[in-house]
Order: sequence, then structure tokens, then C-alpha cells
Amino acid sequence: MRRELTPHDARSAPLAAAIHEPAQAATRTPSEDAFGSGDTSIWHNRDFLLLWLAQAISQTAQNAIWYGIVVLVQRMSHSSTQLSLAVLTLIIPSVVFGVLAGVYVDRWDKRTVLIATNLIRGGIAFSYATFGLGWGLPLGVLFLINFLFSTVGQFFAPAETSMIPTVVARPRLLQANSLFHLTFTASQLVGLVVLGPLLAKLGGVDGLFVTMAAAIVLCGALVWPLPSSRGEHDPAQPTSEEEAIRGVWHDVRDIWHFVFRDRIVALAMVQWTIGAILGLVVATLVPGFGERLLHVRAEDAVFVMAPAGIGMVAGTALLNRWGDRFEKHWLSNAGLFIVAACLGLTGGLAYAVALVTSGNPPLIVLPTLGEVSVLVLPVMLLALIAGFGFVAIMVPAQTFLQERAPVELRGRVFAVQLMLSNFASIVPLLLLGGLADVIGVDETLLLIGILIATAGGISTRIAPGIAPWHHARSTN
Repeated sequence: MRRELTPHDARSAPLAAAIHEPAQAATRTPSEDAFGSGDTSIWHNRDFLLLWLAQAISQTAQNAIWYGIVVLVQRMSHSSTQLSLAVLTLIIPSVVFGVLAGVYVDRWDKRTVLIATNLIRGGIAFSYATFGLGWGLPLGVLFLINFLFSTVGQFFAPAETSMIPTVVARPRLLQANSLFHLTFTASQLVGLVVLGPLLAKLGGVDGLFVTMAAAIVLCGALVWPLPSSRGEHDPAQPTSEEEAIRGVWHDVRDIWHFVFRDRIVALAMVQWTIGAILGLVVATLVPGFGERLLHVRAEDAVFVMAPAGIGMVAGTALLNRWGDRFEKHWLSNAGLFIVAACLGLTGGLAYAVALVTSGNPPLIVLPTLGEVSVLVLPVMLLALIAGFGFVAIMVPAQTFLQERAPVELRGRVFAVQLMLSNFASIVPLLLLGGLADVIGVDETLLLIGILIATAGGISTRIAPGIAPWHHARSTN
């Protein structure tokens, strides 16, 4: 569920500010005073390593906790609608508080914010264990805890990225920020696909929550030795809530004009948003799909979709190596049709098997999963292929935005887009989650496949691109 899924929320805006670092242009950073030279490797910078470790541990723990929440809600409700609500309570704070949190963080001591948010989030995370222990608390209480947990996290992200220029010298900022981006992405895969399922298997969901809560509290101790940044206000940042809201409105207006005067940029923005929403929706439907149609327990459903993560990693590596051989429009259109076909086939196969066998498909025994439907292996193969398709959508779309956005707009384009994509996901999450409870997860996946194929057709009509075999012929 990326994100960090969510999870990339308010991180992009302060990250762009950290890379360009306008506020420190005329002063020496504390790291330069401490180490004497900007040439010092970040791997020999104690403060940076503490901050980076805190980020890696806390983000991985957060994603593992989100995995536990999905399992818990599925166990308690067996409802895709309730799962959609659970995901919404985790992403809405990024829409509502993401920008304003940066205003307050800019006024406060970043070190204090990092310590406090880790301790508070750790305390909130411990409360999840009460649900795992079966105390009979209603889901409404869980949703409230989700909202509080995610809201506190909105203060952690800008404080963390704003601290980077304080502990890293200017020549090393790009390297430091790149490492933070890589760690953020890796934490999603490790937390959701590896650590979360492993801890749930070994100690149950309550054990997962307690362990990850302790890990987040540990991050408070890791950032304790960092230097204070009290009073280091960035004049480029807003100083009031009203100014922040006006700034966001101006950013949205500027980006609206930039996007819709360029048809290719508008198409790339839409494709990227479709991919972001699709990831959230599929993550919401997977536990119910696994339980109802694949005879896989909710806590094991992630293993069925794990090949999608493998496909995404492999697809990214392949594009890095041979991506220049493919025309970007053709690649993103192909990605839309690949994902549509995989979702449609997954839903269609499940529907056909359930219809033919009256909901009792032949079972096979697999390691870790035990007795499951014979559909599990084909679904895992389709998930692997869908992972390649997802990368083929997102990477070209993001590349178009990077290539065409003016330098002065680039950071704001991605920050506002992430906020708006979270906002745009609210209706699909509610609608498709409820639809899955009414008509079934299999038919809902089939419908999503048809919708994505329609989007692929429109995209091909607007910008068909050049197929690689035609491109190769034209260059010979």
C-alpha cells in the first residue's frame, strides 16, 4: 500500500527545498563547522548516519504497521469497504495537514520535533496491540488511532528532510537526499512484503505492533544526539497558516497552467495519477480477494501479490539498462494495457472458477501458505507481469514531467501532484471498496481492468508513440 506508500505525501516539497537549500546559501552549515570540509563522506558523518538510520527504521516500521492494520481490519470486518476506510484514515491527514505541518515545523526546533514525533507515534503504535489481543474494540476506534498516527507523521517528514541541510554539507546534499529517497522506497517493500508478514507469522499481529512500536521509540533515541536547529527559520517558507494556504493555491494555479497548456504533460500527469490510485485500490482489495476466492488467510495474502513487487524492481532495473530503446508514449500505453489485462484476467479467472466449482475450487498445498486454491499460482504469475506493466506506466510519465517542467516549478509539480493524487484517490477507494462487497472482488477487479484498458485506448488515441520494431526499422 507505497507508500508510503504511503506514504510520498508531503515529503517532496521539503525535499526539493533541501536539495536547493536556499536558506543556507549565505551561512556555513553545522556539518561544515564540525567536519571542516564539504568533501567529508556522508558515511563518516555521525549525525547524518543517525538521521538516516532513524528514517530507515521508522519508515520500515510504519509500513509493517500498515500491513498489520490491513490484516486486522480484514479479520474484524471481512469487508473491502472497511478496508477502504482504514486506508483513507491513513492518507487523509497528508491532504489536510501536510502543508500546514511544514509551517509549524519551520518554527520549531527540528531535533525536538523528530524526538517528539517518534515517541508519540511509538506510543500510538503500542495501542494497536489492544486490537490484536482481541479486546473487542470497535473499528471506529481503530480508524481514530489511524488518523492520529498518520497526522503525527505529517510533522515527522518535513522535520526530517529539513534536518538534512543542518547535518550535511552543501556538496553532499544531493547524495544524501538520493539515499533518503532510495531508503524511503526500499522501506515500503521491506515493511509490507518482508518484515510485516514475517512478524505476523512469528508473533501474531499484536506481536508485530509491539515490536514495531518499540522500533519507532528507538528512533527517538537515535535522533537525540542531533544538533538543535532552533531559530533557523527558512525565509523561503511560509510563516502563517494563511500564507501556506495561499501558497498552495498559487502552486496549484501555476501548475494547472503549466500542465494544461501542454497536452503531453497533461497526459503524463493523468497516467501517473492513475498508477498511484491503482496501487492503493488494489492493495485494499487484495486481502478480501485472497480470503474469499483463493482460500488464503488475510495475513498471507501479501505473499500472493509479492511477485508484483519483484516485477516492479526487475522492471525498473531493465528500464535503467534498456529503457532508451523504447519510445516513452508507446511504453506507457503498453503498461496500461498490460496492467488492464492482468487485472481483468485475475478477476475473470476467479469469477469463472468460482462459478464452475460453486465456490469450492480444487486445492493445492504450497509452502508457507498451506492449502490454497489452484488459482494462486496463476494469480502470482499475473501479479509478476502486472509489476512490469506498472513500472512501464509510472516511469515514462514521471520522466515526461521531469523533462518538461521548468526547474523553478519542478519541486512544486511533484509536491502538489502527490497531494492531489491522494485527494483524487478518496472517491475510488470508497466506491470500489463498497462495490467489491456488493458484487464481489473478482468482478470488481474485472471492472477495474476494463476501466484501465479504456484509459489505455484514450491514451493511445492522444499519443500512440512508436513501437520498438518500427523505431528500429526507421533508424536502420
